Amino acid sequence: MVRVADQAAIGRRVVLHQCALALSGLAVLPLLAACGSSTAAVTATASTTVSSVSSATHAASTTASSASTAAATSPVGAGGKVTWVVWEDPLIDKYARVVIPPAFEKRYPGTTVEVITPGSAGYGQKLLALFAAGTVPEVFSDGGGFTNIWTLWKKQMVTVLSPYLQQAKINPDFLLPVYHQEYSHNGQLFAMPWNSNPNFLVYNKTLFQKYNVPLPPADWNDQSWTTEKLLETAKALTHLTNNPSTTTYGLIMGAGTFGTLGWLWNADPFNDKGGPQASAVYQGKPYTQVYIDRSGMLEAMTWLADLTLKYHVSPTPSDAQALSSQGNPIFSGRVGIVEVAAGWLERQAAVAKPHFSWAIAPFPWGPGKSNVAQREDNAWYLGKGSKNPQGGFDLIMFISRGQGADDLVEYVKDNPPLTNPMYFQKWSQNIAKIPGFAMPIKDFQNIFEGGIKRDFPDPQNVIYEAAEFMNSFSQLMAPVWIGKQTPLAGLQAVQAKWQGIVKSLQGQ
Repeated sequence: MVRVADQAAIGRRVVLHQCALALSGLAVLPLLAACGSSTAAVTATASTTVSSVSSATHAASTTASSASTAAATSPVGAGGKVTWVVWEDPLIDKYARVVIPPAFEKRYPGTTVEVITPGSAGYGQKLLALFAAGTVPEVFSDGGGFTNIWTLWKKQMVTVLSPYLQQAKINPDFLLPVYHQEYSHNGQLFAMPWNSNPNFLVYNKTLFQKYNVPLPPADWNDQSWTTEKLLETAKALTHLTNNPSTTTYGLIMGAGTFGTLGWLWNADPFNDKGGPQASAVYQGKPYTQVYIDRSGMLEAMTWLADLTLKYHVSPTPSDAQALSSQGNPIFSGRVGIVEVAAGWLERQAAVAKPHFSWAIAPFPWGPGKSNVAQREDNAWYLGKGSKNPQGGFDLIMFISRGQGADDLVEYVKDNPPLTNPMYFQKWSQNIAKIPGFAMPIKDFQNIFEGGIKRDFPDPQNVIYEAAEFMNSFSQLMAPVWIGKQTPLAGLQAVQAKWQGIVKSLQGQ
């Protein structure tokens, strides 16, 4: 579960450098959910690295059963060179450079894979530069902000996959329905998801037991688990002292991208009627109006600010920074509950090896009778105008199913978002081996899968030119989280800024 967002877009997965930036700034608490996701191990690079790996070099170290390989690819390959652009990331790096090329080239003799890793910082901008220079890659991933679903579509950077699937007689029902909805236009599938992270709560079970606090439920449908109950639980876990090094905090939540915490209040900033399902911009429709200061959004941001400023169950930005020496405050052992995206599991927990017992819980139900959180999804795209689209399609199918999906679990530590339960079972068993894991594996699986089906795609991965909205929200709301401005004043400032952005984008 990995992803690198644009440097300008303070996203939820660039943990090393973007979360360090967030922790040193004013908007730390609303960003911690983002920082609790998946790239604590990302190593940024300023240079562009190209790796062309031949099957003659690596085929001896890579083997695959003919059955799984045949299931993962179309029967006839195009040959020639296939250029594959991926993020700069330690786990993806080995997968893309060493594991996949020799197996794919063995399956398709005469085909070579050239891997381009333009660095983790500003990935989206660098991808756009490749297109502008006419060096269109056959296969690439989105990068949030500047290169998300509808930005790529409106800039005409992607090729529809459905005709290739039909020609190869491949039924795309191996994808869950939520991804067909997310990555289709007029019924035509134009991307192949490879990464999907629901958001949930991770909690320090040792602290719950120490203070005799009832554990959260493991059922998304349990409507007794509300924002009020979460606050009550956080208060019971919070033990303030005069020494920040001994204080225990109950809860760290985030505002979410563009304030998606408001979804619990059945509110979304791109419509004035309901939650995210009512916002047409998430389906690629043109911008018309924004409502960031609407009812529901205001209540959600007030509730979030009150966690620190009124109830003192969340740390201040400076205290949160002190708690984050291992990347996420939960690892300090002095925070009871933290909102995270699922990439936190293999990208942070597996590395930090928590010294306490921990488990996960679903999002609480909000006053709007909703517990929908944001889901972090990424997909592979076929570059429009690339020189070898058939070869690119063959690579996409190879890495999306069969051996490619197996290797994604083994080398990227990711869970392929497929209907076949085999991959999820293998992945979740690996998660259960992380030190401190302390819940029934079935409960873990139900919470994770429930989040996949219930959550809504993160807006920064979806809407056109998302980075402009995201950056202004982060900057203008920062004074709110430290009590320098009221939530209403902060949202009104964002509303004014967003109205200008919408005006500039209308007609595009």
